[in-house]
Amino acid sequence: MAAKQRSSGVLKAKQEAAIIALLSQPTIKQAAEQAQVGERTLHTWLKDDQTFLAAYRDARRQSFSHAVSMSQQYSSLAVNTVGKIMVDPAAQTSSKVAAASAVLRFGRESMELDDLAVRLEALEHSAQSPPTGSQMGFSV
Repeated sequence: MAAKQRSSGVLKAKQEAAIIALLSQPTIKQAAEQAQVGERTLHTWLKDDQTFLAAYRDARRQSFSHAVSMSQQYSSLAVNTVGKIMVDPAAQTSSKVAAASAVLRFGRESMELDDLAVRLEALEHSAQSPPTGSQMGFSV
């Protein structure tokens, strides 16, 4: 059984190249080739090297966050497009229904997220507040 590697917290140049390759290549084999490391080495890093794994997860988060940010730039255009389809007399009925469903689904999901945020905020507030006697079952 392989022992877990303990890294110093600093990635080697080959590991940084491997992370870039993992983000841009469809397979681990292709990522290993691009980074000029062995496929087995890359598998080992992904399995046992906690510093590498943390850096890879962080890079994935940053990459996804960037993609979300880019998609938000087009959200008003998307809503306008859906709105135009809903009111276009030449549009097929199925297209109008799909557009209307998308608007309703987006509205519902938005309200659900708002509700969850309010509930989470209340839970966080109650977790930070010390319990009173009545909350602990004591009467005063």
